[in-house]
Amino acid sequence: GWTRYADGGASRVRVPAREDGVLVLDVEVLVPESPYPVLAAAVSQRAWYLWVSPHLAGDSAHPRHLIPLTDPDEAERPRLVIGHSVGYDRARIQDERRLRRGQLAFVDTMSLHVAGRGLCTRQRPQWQRYARARRENDAEYLRVNSDTGRIFDVSSLNSLREVARHYCGLELSKERRSVFVEGSLREVRARFAALADYCARDVDATRRVFAHVLPAFRRKCPHAASFAGALAMLEAYLPVDGAWPAYVARSERLLGELSESVARRMRELAEDARRAGGPQDDAWLRCLDWTAEAQRFTKPRLRRDGSYAKGGAPRPVARQRLAGAPKWYRDLWDAKRGRIHVTVRSRVAPYLLKLRWRGFPLYYSAAHGWTFRVPAAEARSTESDGTQPPLASLRALRFARDADDPAYEPIPARDADGVYFKVPHPDGDAARCGSPL
Repeated sequence: GWTRYADGGASRVRVPAREDGVLVLDVEVLVPESPYPVLAAAVSQRAWYLWVSPHLAGDSAHPRHLIPLTDPDEAERPRLVIGHSVGYDRARIQDERRLRRGQLAFVDTMSLHVAGRGLCTRQRPQWQRYARARRENDAEYLRVNSDTGRIFDVSSLNSLREVARHYCGLELSKERRSVFVEGSLREVRARFAALADYCARDVDATRRVFAHVLPAFRRKCPHAASFAGALAMLEAYLPVDGAWPAYVARSERLLGELSESVARRMRELAEDARRAGGPQDDAWLRCLDWTAEAQRFTKPRLRRDGSYAKGGAPRPVARQRLAGAPKWYRDLWDAKRGRIHVTVRSRVAPYLLKLRWRGFPLYYSAAHGWTFRVPAAEARSTESDGTQPPLASLRALRFARDADDPAYEPIPARDADGVYFKVPHPDGDAARCGSPL
C-alpha cells in the first residue's frame, strides 16, 4: 500500500491525503510477470508517496492489485494527477474502475509537449539522425543539414528522457528500467531501494517538465476549451462485456485469413513470373536472377564391359532442390512448408508487384538500396508537380563498369539508356531505402 513521507517522518496511509489534491505520479510494471503495477511514486506540494504492490511485499500470492488514489467516501473531492504518458498509469488506478465516476482528472505532460513542441512523423527520423551527428561531432552532416538544426533546438522526441533533457537539461539514466522490462519479482525485491529511487526520480523529472510544458501549451493554445479538451481526452473508456474475448478471437482469425490471402497472392505472382520463363522485356523481371541450376545425377557404376551395373545407372540427385528453376525462385523455397514462401517483406516483392516510384520501375542495388530507373531522355526533365523535386536536380547514381570490381552490378552497368536515382529516405541522401513498402 501507500506510505506518506513528510516532515521528516513516514506513515502508512490508505490513500494520499485529501489536502494533497494535485499529485505527480509514475507507475512501474514488471512486464514479464503481468500488466499490473508493482511500484508507484507520487509527489504533492506537501509530501512524497510510495505505493508497493501487496504481491511485491509478499502479502499476496497474485499480482492483480490496482492503485487506490481516493477514499470511496470522498470520491466527489477533486484530485488532479499529472504524469508523462499518463494514460499508461491511469489504466492501473483503482478509482478509474468504479462504475460511479469520481472527480479524478489527468494531465499528460507528453501530450502537452506534443501540442507545443512535438515532432511529426516525417521530422522524427531527421531529428534522430541530427542528434546522432551532434553526439558524434559530424561537422559535415551538421553543415549540410543545417535546416534540421532549426527544429532540433526547439523540439525533441516524446520520451521522458528526451523531454527532460530538452526543457530542463536533465540527464535521466534508464539503466535500472531494464529490471522492470526483463527482470523477475526476486530482482525487484533485491534492488528495491534503487528501483524506488528510480521511480521517484522520474516523478521529479515529470514535475519539472510540467512546469515548462503547461505554460508553453497555454501560450500555443490559449483558449480554455483547448485545455479542457486535453483533460477530456484522458477520460476515455472502452466498455466491454463477455463478448469481448470472442471479438478479439474473430479479429485475430480475420487477420490470419487476410495475411494468408496476401501470402497466397504473392505466391501466385511468383509462379506467374516463373512461368514467364525469363525476363523478356519486363522492366521488373529482368532485375531477378534467372540463373538455372542444371539437373545433377549420381555417379554411374559400370561393369568391365562398359555396361551399367545393376542399379548403377545415373539417377537424379535426391537432395537437389528445384533443378532447372531460376535462382530467385529457388531462394524462396521453404523446405518445412514444401513450397515457396514469399511475403511483402521479401526482396523480390517489389518486382513481383511491379512497383514504381514517380512512375518509374524500381531496381534494388546492393550499394544504394532501392532505386528507380528513368530513361536517359527523361532524366533531364526540369518539370515538377510541387510535391517532388525535378528529376534534373537529383543526383544520378554511378555504378562500377569493370566486371572484376566487387561492387559490379551487371544490370545498371550494362544499361546505356537508363539513369538510376535513389528512392528518397527520411534520413536524407546518405541513407538507403531498405523497403519501398
